[in-house]
Amino acid sequence: MFIEVDDYEEEILDNVNEILGEKLVKPLEPHIYSYKFIIPGATWWISLPADKNKEIDDVLEYKVIGEKLKVTWNNMKSGQFILHYGDLEKIITVKSLF
Repeated sequence: MFIEVDDYEEEILDNVNEILGEKLVKPLEPHIYSYKFIIPGATWWISLPADKNKEIDDVLEYKVIGEKLKVTWNNMKSGQFILHYGDLEKIITVKSLF
């Protein structure tokens, strides 16, 4: 049996596997990220793009609060980092203050 899925339902299904939170953020402001469901055994972790020669602790402050992740970019320059929750990932771009 084939079930037809309209565009609206397909969009909802696409968004189910997305980490919730802003993709473009300001530095020095805390941002909260979450996922719609709890994935058993999944953990939050953060990485920097491979071309960056910085340690995460030098530019980011982060804390897991329940099933959410609070992240603050502590550098005044722009940059990027990647959030991971289980197999999911989301690239976050940080605007410059200047």
